[in-house]
Amino acid sequence: MFDKLHLQRTGVRSRLKRAGPIAAVAALALTLVPSASSGNYGDPTGDSGVAPDITGVTVASDKASGLLTFRVAESNAAAPNSITELDIDSDANPATGDLGSRGADYAFQVNPVKHTYGFWHWNGADWVDTSSATVRVTSYSTGFTISVNKSEVGNAADFNFGAVTFMLDGPATDSAPDDGLWNYSFDTNGPNIVSAQLATKPSSGPKAGKPFTVTPTGLTLPPSGRTNTAALLPESYACTAKLGTRTLVGAATGGCTFKIPKKKARGKTLTVQLTVNYEGATKVVPLTFKVG
Repeated sequence: MFDKLHLQRTGVRSRLKRAGPIAAVAALALTLVPSASSGNYGDPTGDSGVAPDITGVTVASDKASGLLTFRVAESNAAAPNSITELDIDSDANPATGDLGSRGADYAFQVNPVKHTYGFWHWNGADWVDTSSATVRVTSYSTGFTISVNKSEVGNAADFNFGAVTFMLDGPATDSAPDDGLWNYSFDTNGPNIVSAQLATKPSSGPKAGKPFTVTPTGLTLPPSGRTNTAALLPESYACTAKLGTRTLVGAATGGCTFKIPKKKARGKTLTVQLTVNYEGATKVVPLTFKVG
């Protein structure tokens, strides 16, 4: 969880006195953040007490222009005396930046009731006002949208980010994700999936005349302060395969179970293309096996 006391010590009240105005618009404006080609990050509900409850964040980007758009979805978004903060770790390194905010280098704070926001940069010792020429903040009854050019948040192609809500007059809070930060890459429109771990059945590899199954068991993402790596599982996956030049038809989950022919299969190469999907990103993992 983010350290609420730390955020208050860095001057939440005084920072928001210098905040700029935000626009309040109808919920129809949610179409400003497309669901296609975007990172979609979910967060458990019902864990915020009386504070706004973050239900998810959608991140969309335009690689050509560098424009980033964050859509933070919340229930109880307009709770009185509440603040929502969006933190960006621009170098995707939780060991640098403000360690009390999981390595964040830039931070937005939004007051949905007063329709004000603030934007700050960590200078190595404290949070200071930063350039906001491209920043636009729009509020809704179910959250808010922040758009900013990547040139104003470290100009990074890959970064980590997270959101936290808290009350100025009480202990209720919600952080998203619950563990560390999320990762986003301009190249993948979602997290940068570095690699996938997998299990096979049989574990020794494919055997002539026997079924062979490939199952992804985990994903590796850039360091983001997350400790519960067991939770990093593909949301969906699919396989295609060839035995030599012959295409095999897959079955079961993701089409990742293949019946290896009994005749003329031993010693041949089985190639599998495993495609994993996670938080809006897709990665193709090529796999090669020798049939025993």
